Order: sequence, then C-alpha cells, then structure tokens
Amino acid sequence: MPQQHLPPSATPETLNATEPASGNVNALEVGGILLPDFIVHGKDGLYVCTAEMGDAESLQRFVDRVFSVGACFAGLDYETLSQLLYSRGPIGHASSLGQKGMLRLADGIHSIEPERRALYKSIRSIDDGARVEYLFEPVKIEREIEVPLIVEDVDGQPQITGYEKRVQREPATLNVDEFIAAMWEKGVRSGLDIPAIQTAIASGQVEHIVVARRIDPAPGADASVQEKTQSLHRDDSPFILPNGRVDLGQFKNHFPQVSAGTTLLQKMPRRFGVIGFATDGSVLEPDAPRDFDLEDMAGIGTRIDRTAKGEFLIAARDGFLDIDKATGQISVTDKIINHEGVSIRTTGNLALTGEVYEEYGEVQERRVIEGKHMTFHADVFGNIVSDGGDVHFMGNLSGGTVKSPGGLIQIDHRVSQSILEARGGEVRIKQAEGVTIVAKRVRIERAVACDIAADDVEIDDAAACTIVARQISAKRVGAYRDTESLFVICVPDFSELNKSRAASTKQILELTQRKNSKQEMFDSRIAVSEIRNYLSADKRIRDGELKLSPEQQMQWHVAAQRLAKPLFELQSLQHDIDAIEASLAEESIQLAAMDARQETESVNIGCDIGQVVGDLAVQSQTVLTGVGFFSDGDVSDIKRRLRDPRAKRKRLFRGSSGTFSWNWTAQDSDN
Repeated sequence: MPQQHLPPSATPETLNATEPASGNVNALEVGGILLPDFIVHGKDGLYVCTAEMGDAESLQRFVDRVFSVGACFAGLDYETLSQLLYSRGPIGHASSLGQKGMLRLADGIHSIEPERRALYKSIRSIDDGARVEYLFEPVKIEREIEVPLIVEDVDGQPQITGYEKRVQREPATLNVDEFIAAMWEKGVRSGLDIPAIQTAIASGQVEHIVVARRIDPAPGADASVQEKTQSLHRDDSPFILPNGRVDLGQFKNHFPQVSAGTTLLQKMPRRFGVIGFATDGSVLEPDAPRDFDLEDMAGIGTRIDRTAKGEFLIAARDGFLDIDKATGQISVTDKIINHEGVSIRTTGNLALTGEVYEEYGEVQERRVIEGKHMTFHADVFGNIVSDGGDVHFMGNLSGGTVKSPGGLIQIDHRVSQSILEARGGEVRIKQAEGVTIVAKRVRIERAVACDIAADDVEIDDAAACTIVARQISAKRVGAYRDTESLFVICVPDFSELNKSRAASTKQILELTQRKNSKQEMFDSRIAVSEIRNYLSADKRIRDGELKLSPEQQMQWHVAAQRLAKPLFELQSLQHDIDAIEASLAEESIQLAAMDARQETESVNIGCDIGQVVGDLAVQSQTVLTGVGFFSDGDVSDIKRRLRDPRAKRKRLFRGSSGTFSWNWTAQDSDN
C-alpha cells in the first residue's frame, strides 16, 4: 500500500502534501510513523477517509504499527475506532462522516516513555474470556538519577569527589490513551469500557475493574409463522391460566372456527443475526437461520396473499380450522358437529369462538362449555355458559348450570338440581325439579320445589315452589311433601323517587323565579330610550346598513364610553338568564325521565292463579325503584332473600283451595 509521512498540518484537501514529518511524530524513532493513504493529518487531528480505507484489516495493520513501536493515539475516539474495526453494520452514520467521508480518529500520535509503559500491569481473563479484569492501584515511575558525593577538604570546604547512581520513585497517573495501547499489546482489542477505565484512573483507589467485555453475537431468527387469530389450531394440551398455572380440565383449543377472509398466519421472514467480537477482536459468528415456503401449509379453503406487508395465509370461506398433524397443512372446512361428547377424555372444557355448536354426545359433569348458540341432543350434566345466545337442550339437564344473559334457555324434557340464569332473557322448561331460576321471563309446564326469581312467570303446574316476580300467572298451584308454595309479588316503592321528583320540582320553581327576576331587571334597563336607541344603531352598523363618517365614528365612540357601564350590566344579566335557562332545561329532562320510569314500573304487576290444590301463601313486597330484587348478586344471595323471614311483606292470600287474582295499581302505593 502506498505510504506517506504525516505532515504537521495536513487537511482533507492537502492529502498529497509531501512535507516531512514533524511535531509529535518527531518524538518517535527516526523517520516517524508512515501513514497509509487513508489517514489524513488535519489541523485538529487525525482523520480516516472511509472511502479510501477499504476493509478493516488495513486500519488494523496501521493501529498495530503505531502500538508496536511504543506509541499511542492521543485523544483517541475509541468509539469511532471500534466502529471502524469491529462494525456490526454500515461504517459510520451519515451525520458523523463529515465531508468526503472523513471520520475524526484522534488528536495525534504520541510516543510512550519506556518508564510509563512499565506502569501497565498484566490482565486477568475471566468467564472463558468473556470479561477482562484489571487491578488498578497507585503507580510510581522509577527513574535513575546521579547524586554527587561531597566530602570536606583539609580546609573544611565541601568538595565533589564523584557521583553515585540511585533509583528514585515518583508518583504517576495512568493515562487512558496509553491504557488502550497497553491493552492492545496484551491482546485486548475490543469491548473496552472507557468510562469505567476513566473513573478507575481518576479515583486512584485499589480495585479490580472489568475493563473489557466480549460483544456476543446477536442471534438471528428462523423463518416462522405468526398467528393472526387467537385460536388457530386444535390444541388438546392443558390450558395455561393467566397466572401461569395449568388447567388440566380444559384443552387449549379443540374446535377453532373462523370466517371467510380471516387472516390465519403471517410468514415472518428469517432474520440474520449480527456478528459479535471477542475481546481480542476476533469475529464471533451467529448461527444461520432456517427458511420454508408458506405454500406448503395452505390446504383446502385457504389462500396465500402476498402484499407489501408480507405473506399471509387467509381463510377463503367460513368454517372450522383443521390441521393435518402429519403435513402441517391448514384447511378450513364446513360446519363441524361433535359426536364424541364432552368429557375430560374427549375434549376437556370448551371455549368456542363460533356462533353455533351442536353436540350429539353426552356432556360429563363438571365440564364447562362456553359459546353462543348451542344445541345439545343428548343429556347434559355439566356447565353451559352462553354469550347471550340461545341454548337448546333436546335431552335432559341434571346437576348442571346454564348461563345466558339476554338469551333463551329451552329444555324440552326434564331438568333437575340445576341452576339457570338468563337475567335479561327467557327460560322455557317442560319439567323442572329442585331448580333455581333467575331470568327476565320464565315459562314452565310443571315445576316442583323450584326457586324462581323473574319479572314475569307463567307456569302450568307448580308444587312447593318459591316464586318472586312482578307478574305471576299459574294454572294450578299446590304443596309437595308438606312444603307449601310461596308467591311474592314485587311492587314498586316510589318513596325515594317521589323525594327526587319533589326536589326537582322545587328546584324548577326556584330557577323559574330567579329567571323572572333577572328578566324583569333586564327589561327595565333595556327600556331606557338612550340604551334602546344605541343597541338599535349598533345592530344596523354591524349589519352594514349604516355607514359612519370619521366625525360620526368619534361621536359613536364617545357614546359607547358613556354607556359602557349599563351595557355591561345588560350583558351580565343576559349571561345569568342563559345559565338559569340551561339549568331549567336539565332539571326538566330529569323530571320527565322520573315520570316515565314511574309510569313504566307501574304496569303489569299482579298475580293470577286458576286453581289452588294445596297450601299456598301469596304476599307482596315493596322494592325501591331502580333497585332490582334479583338483578344483582349471585344465585346463593337471591335464594337467601327469597327465604328471608325478616323481609317486610304484606299478606295477600293464604289457603289450600280456591282461586286467587290480584292486580296492583298506583293507588295501592298510597295505602
């Protein structure tokens, strides 16, 4: 490689100057240090021309040459040197390249005295070379000096008779630039922690410091797929709960369902890793990542979409996902119907994402199925949770629970010892025994020993049932095994609502009086002819109907100043009136809402029993409006309230025969 001596004040523009080496270079051995053509000595230091440098080995040879002759870089920018020698990406950022791709490397080159080179001790490699440790301690330079030997002559005068060589130790301080050169010579060429070294030198304390660390390679990433839907494939492994525990009763995903156009997978391209460097500067290569073709995973009912955002596997139609375990192919098939039943052996608990699910097998006790619209052709002993859909039992339900807020729960045959909740929906049952029901509406053909809380209940035959509702209609009611039936009619208590209505009415009256008072004051002030004329003229001026000459404008300004105070009072009054009117409107809306609520809650309240064939008690209980008797709380709390002996209730009927009919009217609330 062509070489040249380092000029004393070269710049990037005088790269080919041929002046002899001088300055710091003259302090080195004869001839100084020859500079490669990519090193430029500028006015303020040494620069590296990245366009001329080529590979990093060229720079490394130059650095080796500087350090090997006992020199160092003064004011070395170690970060720049590391970036050039051990770059893990493009050399230099655009903001740091400067003109013509020049990077500032150091202030210059200095020689290191032999005495100072001896200050830098050995290093200790730990963790198989991952770290390098250095013992910092106070240092001294040993210098040889000549001390005169003085004796007295015969006249008593001092006389030098010779010289004696002695070694003198002087306190010294380590230098970061020299430290870098010393570490380089000891084989530590990458990963120096310059801030830690500077701090240790400045402290002057005795301590072991990690001065260099290995730069581990950043691993790449194999080409992979990213699931773009929550439930991509059938997974019968145990479900992992959010707290990290394993739920052995539920498989992760047994019946995944998707809609046409659903993005199932996205191929994530492989990403190559980034090289690292050992502390000696040798390269540490990352492992090569693996790749695959997304087409190999596309089965029937799917398609591949390639866009600027990447490669995607898309569902081409509605259906259920199916994964071929042998080939890994994903297909979207038509509607799935399960014939295996639901048990810990077949499916575990199910959390369905589709709209419709049909089960032809038996549902084992304690198994949980979550979905929307569900139909069960065989008997069910487990727990069913619907997201507001319709749940149809074509067989029997025993010892289970069913929840469907806002939906329909229909049981064609018999239900026993179960809990049914459809707080905003409806329950229809052919035959029920020992069942707790909470719903908006309930329709039952025959019920025995059931607890029912609803708004509206229709029942053909009831025995030993406790029912609380706003409206109860029963064809036949009796006892069962010496247990009577108890019907409780919920009637509205408007006391709190009436207090709110009275307060709102009073507030409206007070606001109206305040408004009228303000309006009278406003009308009296605006009736003054001078103010009325001013406001009329001001409107014409603002509308452009009246043009003023310069002299008239002066007069108009004087008039405005004279009337400023009464005009400000008018403005304040109008602002008060507007605020009062806004409050009146709000209070009126609230009052109308309370009237509407009272009207709504005053209808369809009563009890109609066609035939009493056993012990029956019918009572009424007031319930504050807006506070549902059964709309909140869990089922156990509702059952407790149904049987609470302390509840304040009014007796309407007690007997074992006859008929009963009663309807509540708003006048009853006044009695």
